[in-house]
Amino acid sequence: MPERKENMDYSEFREKISEGLKDFYGSDASVGIHKIYKNNDVAKYGVAIKFTESGEDSAIPLIYLEGLYGCYKRGILDMDGCMGEIINSREKPLKEYGGIEEMSLNLKGWDYAKNNIYPVLLSAKDNKELLKDIVSTGMLDLAVIYIIRGKSADGRFTSIKITSTLLGSYGISKEELHMQALSNARDDGYRLYSLESAIDAMVKDEPFMDGIKETGCIADGIMYVMTNSAMFYGTAGILDSQWMHEKTGGTSCYIIPSSVHELILVPDNGDIGQEELDKMVLEANSSVLEDDEKLSGHCYYYDAAAGETRARK
Repeated sequence: MPERKENMDYSEFREKISEGLKDFYGSDASVGIHKIYKNNDVAKYGVAIKFTESGEDSAIPLIYLEGLYGCYKRGILDMDGCMGEIINSREKPLKEYGGIEEMSLNLKGWDYAKNNIYPVLLSAKDNKELLKDIVSTGMLDLAVIYIIRGKSADGRFTSIKITSTLLGSYGISKEELHMQALSNARDDGYRLYSLESAIDAMVKDEPFMDGIKETGCIADGIMYVMTNSAMFYGTAGILDSQWMHEKTGGTSCYIIPSSVHELILVPDNGDIGQEELDKMVLEANSSVLEDDEKLSGHCYYYDAAAGETRARK
């Protein structure tokens, strides 16, 4: 195992991790450190460990290293501890899925994937690198991408983005993928809550979904939070014209991109304009959100009479 070095920079840390994992797994394993683009082209490094007999790249878990390096720098973990975390992180999901082969068959088989495909909205401008490798559909200045949504043993949601290779293995068109994702999202359910009730729940340190009454239809003078039942990439509700029509009740509204996980709907009663709301979005983006949580730098407008969402009123 590599020895601890107090002033090791991130590049050195990655190299030592790679060397240590190669020593641990031996010559049958291929250890690679990969630069991966996340939301808004935020670049992160992850390690993938592949055994030559598996022959499946799509199911290899990728373990990100930024958090571990932070723990190493703060003295929470030494190098042995960091590698132990990586080894456990790799083996745990494989055991849950029954191994590489079964995991890969699930991901590459449409029978499994079709019930777990969901749409996700991202900024098209800020995800140019990410969008090179994954399937997407344009929507205004946004991009609709598609994920296989899962859940880890500790209850957290996980996602695997659909690439052109995965889509090819399904034997369906992009249009069919899009319609299936929208159908799953509709079955999963979108939720609408008053912003006041959501803030009240946070102040009381209550789980967001517990004890908050869902709103049947928006009302003048009240702001609303829109997300999905998972509160995970829940902004795609604006793609569902039927849901938007039902929830707005014929009232046009501004749509504030709070993050990639939720939106805020503001009924248009003439008291506030788009320029003011855009300033709010930019302020939140610069002071509240992490870079990979930002959706857009401006708000959108839902025209109830036309039944469509557009960039401006």
